[in-house]
Amino acid sequence: MRNPFPARRAQWLAGACAVGIGLLVSGCGDDDDDDGTPPVSAQAACDALAGQTVAGATIRTAVIVPAAQSVGEYCRVLGSIRTSLNFEVRLPTTWNKKLLYGGGGGWDGAISGPPQSPSATTAGYVIVSSDGGRQGSNLDASSFLRNPQGQQDFGYLSIHTVLEAAKAIVHRRYDAAPERSYFEGCSNGGREALIQATRFPNDYDGIVVRAPAYSFTELFQAFVANGKALNAPGGQINDAKAALIGNAVRAQCDAADGVADGIVSHQEACSFDPAALRCTAGDADTCLTDAQIHTVNTIYGELRRADSSLVYPGWGPGGEGLGWPAWVTGTAVGGTGLQFQFGSGLIKYWVTQDPAFDVLTFNPENYAPALGLAASTLDAGPDLRTFFARGGKMVLVHGTHDWAISYKGSIKYFNDVAATVGGASVRDASMEFFLQPGVQHCSGGVGPDTVELVDAVAKWAESNTRPSAQGIVARKLDTAGAIQASRPLCRYPTFPKYKGSGDVNAAESYTCQAS
Repeated sequence: MRNPFPARRAQWLAGACAVGIGLLVSGCGDDDDDDGTPPVSAQAACDALAGQTVAGATIRTAVIVPAAQSVGEYCRVLGSIRTSLNFEVRLPTTWNKKLLYGGGGGWDGAISGPPQSPSATTAGYVIVSSDGGRQGSNLDASSFLRNPQGQQDFGYLSIHTVLEAAKAIVHRRYDAAPERSYFEGCSNGGREALIQATRFPNDYDGIVVRAPAYSFTELFQAFVANGKALNAPGGQINDAKAALIGNAVRAQCDAADGVADGIVSHQEACSFDPAALRCTAGDADTCLTDAQIHTVNTIYGELRRADSSLVYPGWGPGGEGLGWPAWVTGTAVGGTGLQFQFGSGLIKYWVTQDPAFDVLTFNPENYAPALGLAASTLDAGPDLRTFFARGGKMVLVHGTHDWAISYKGSIKYFNDVAATVGGASVRDASMEFFLQPGVQHCSGGVGPDTVELVDAVAKWAESNTRPSAQGIVARKLDTAGAIQASRPLCRYPTFPKYKGSGDVNAAESYTCQAS
């Protein structure tokens, strides 16, 4: 039987012709290669991958996807490792010689879509994604119950494992390795990004970390604490009261950036106290009872252990009316907030290993060893020394209205990195951090939430141009893709301050200014 990959040079020539350099390379066109083998078409190369076993991965299907709009033609490869770990590799016919891995979300459970940066689908990257080693709802943690392999795959192993297979598939298709490899992820995908940088620091040249759930076990303890406050007598907050809080925050803090534009951009200057909304003549949707004020303060406040050490820094005010119905109060998702749903999954199926456990009775002091063991698998630490030493570059971004994961957690991580790697100057040589005013979890909210960051980290890694020197602009798009508003992406701790004149919805009317 004829080898389906007989001529690596023929495949290289086919790729060269596809990207328009064929006039400079002999073998393009209708002539056979000088070894007598005709060039391999993209269709034939894709077809030949189906059914192959490559680096321990079984390729189930390989199908050409035609070009559509701004996305070029690619070969969509679906495969699996150990039957439980599924992945997708998109092999573009016109390849930019780079690889981009996109992180997942929640408890994973399905192959994620392309990364958030627009260039992910338009610039010719090989795009890799996977399901974390499990299948099912990204809210459901039950598959981790007494499942060490599943825990390891989700916690830290699946992405590195798939990457090794993906690189072998890339070489099989193009007869060349990627010249650069990048990663972008948000939420759990942001945690996965930091796992790669700390556990596998040689895998990627640049990493984009969006709203990372890096301290999974500590974040989820905060979820449970918030749920307890909401379930205490009188502690529940309805949609009207969530909107009341959000409106009060905006009224107090919006203009701190120089203009009342509906976006709180100077978050550090916003010191909202929910006691200002205390009811004086009985409960109503226009005020907060003492029990409800306690709930809000629990959510905003630091969570600490019995020995006063910090567990989680709490959430900053802003965007409650949009974010709380899903993430906190649960009125938009069946009555139980997503925070408590995720927290319950960790407690039931990973920490106590008791699916019937009443999470409202959970006392973390009684489960310190189990929490520590879970953290050793799930949490990403701040030690980026090896990643930085080999030239890796990192961009960290977080929305200030994120009610899944607090932007304060990312500030803490940024500071912890400095303390670990040898100071702020060492950190800043390889890492930059940006807040996104008014942006909810990964996207959404009132602030500009669409921003290209893969290109930004690639320019840094490849040409040493820092993201903060690239004039990056974040945009708010309507459903038709038209720009509604734009702001400069400001390096922390600066924020976009209105210059005093010009279109309040245009980035050029703002400058990045320190507090």
